[in-house]
Parts: sequence; C-alpha cells; structure tokens
Amino acid sequence: MAQNEMIQLQPVFKDYIWGGTKIRDFFRKNTGNLDRIAESWEFSSHVEGQSRIASGEYAGKTLSEFFAAVGWSKVGGFGRENRNLPCMVKFIDACENLSIQVHPTDNYAIRHERDNGKNEMWYIMSAEEGAFIYVGFNKNTSRKEVLRRIQDHSIEEILNKVPVRKGDSFFIPAGTVHAIGAGCFICEIQQTSNVTYRLYDYDRRDRDGRLRPLQIKKALDVLDYHHLQVLQDEQSGLYHIGSASSKMLARTNWFTVTKYDVDGDLQISVMRSPYSLYKAFVVVDGEGDVVMPNGPQHIKAGYTWLLKQQAPLRISGHCSVLIINL
Repeated sequence: MAQNEMIQLQPVFKDYIWGGTKIRDFFRKNTGNLDRIAESWEFSSHVEGQSRIASGEYAGKTLSEFFAAVGWSKVGGFGRENRNLPCMVKFIDACENLSIQVHPTDNYAIRHERDNGKNEMWYIMSAEEGAFIYVGFNKNTSRKEVLRRIQDHSIEEILNKVPVRKGDSFFIPAGTVHAIGAGCFICEIQQTSNVTYRLYDYDRRDRDGRLRPLQIKKALDVLDYHHLQVLQDEQSGLYHIGSASSKMLARTNWFTVTKYDVDGDLQISVMRSPYSLYKAFVVVDGEGDVVMPNGPQHIKAGYTWLLKQQAPLRISGHCSVLIINL
C-alpha cells in the first residue's frame, strides 16, 4: 500500500527593521539572538534563504540538496527545468507598516533581475485591532500622477485601504501596488522570487540612519495603473467534509492553495497533482495529529512540513492547515 510521508522543515529567519517578535513568542521558534523577526521562510529553495530538513535521513540538508538527491522531476516541470521550487511559503510579522511596493512579472524580472516575477497570496493568521492592507489603486491613475504623489507624500490617498481580520485571504498579482500594515500576521505563498520594488517608505531610515533605498523607476515600469476593485475570498466557496471544511484560496500556474479547518477528524483523499509528488503542509492555527505509517505526527500552528501524499491523509484535532500543491 502506498504510504504518506511528512518531513518537518526548519525555516530561515529575516530581521528586517519593520518586524516584531510574534514568530518567536507565539510559535516558540528558536530564532537565535535576533531582536526582531520580520519573516520566517518556511518553505524555500531560493538562493537568498533556503529551508532545511529538520530531522531524519536528510537532516540539515537544504531543500535544494534534498531534491537534488531524490530528483527534481518529483516537483514537476518547473523543478526539472530550473532546479528550483516554483513557490515559497513565509510567515510575516508586521510590527510596523511595510513599504508601499510592487513586484514585477516574470518577463520583466528575468530580463532585469535574473530572478522570477512574483505573484503572491496572503492568508491573515491574526490581525490587531485596526490592522489593514493596501492593495491596488482606488481609481485609474497614471505614471505621472503616481510619481507626483510619491514626491509630495500623498500616495496613500489613491490606494485601496482594506481592513483585515483573521481568516481573510487575498491574491496579489504581479504589477499590483500593495503594502502590509502594522499589526498583520500573515502566511504568504508566493512565486520563488525575492524581487521587490519600493515606491514609498515613509522616509524610514535603516539601522545606520540612512534612508532606505527606493526603486521608483522600475516600480513605475511594472505598475498596473488601473482601478482595482478588491474582492475577498467568499467567491471561492466553502466545502464541508464531515466535521471539517475546505476552501480553495488560490489557483495559479505556480501553486494551488487549499485551506482545511479541522474540528475533530478529517480524511483528505489523495490530491494528485499531474506535476508534483510533493506539497507544502502549513499549520496556521491550532494543533492536532496526522496518522502516519510510523505513528502519529503531531502538528501545531507555526510549523511547516514537506508532504508526500500517496494515500488518504487523516488529520484529527482542532486546527487549520494550508496544503499547497506545486
């Protein structure tokens, strides 16, 4: 009989100046001597931060080393051709507002940065009172107007300001102006890329007292200047499975994200991908157990596994998980 396999991952931490301490304090992660932890790269094969295998035969190996050993073809055509994963998973703790920014498409990023473009989605794990995001322009605008508003500090006036709460999700296509506001704690699923163009950063200074650099020309090159109507994920539908529910949060060329809310016991049928044998398994709330061939695997919020699913997967407990098909 086919067996499932779960391999716990060890993340890479980033201490950008806008970060907080929730990744360490809420999830009890060993973040070393970092004062603040802005991001936890949970599932990443990017050259600027690679997750590692936490235990077992491949303990200590990066995801790139793991797939070099087991075969990049097991994560589909993208992996086979690029020796890289098509997507990344991060936890983001915004203690302060992030910069107003935009990501390029593949064509622009490959040509100018030798990296991939960046389409992404956000799942709100928690939100403090008054927390919000900026996403898209609230009216049709132009390169000239955006540049003027950057210079006169009025850029926020033409952005959609969207209040957020736990459980919300948003898809952010490449080219869409956006920013995460203070008080948001987010799970981000994105293309494998580390290309960000800042338009505006509130005249914020780095640890050495210097203004943080902006990439205004490149940002203006890739922006979508059209009015964006923000629609949240109610349209994606909610599906009940016994004492659980599932919801498709995103379907893209690089990843598909499904959320499962477990309240008791849940069996997930084999979700075969025509491309990849592996998935990312991320617990975003609560805790429980997964029945595995060698005994139960305890799962809890804030941790991520590499999942090889070849048979129905049984989860018990009270938790919410994201399963990301590659």
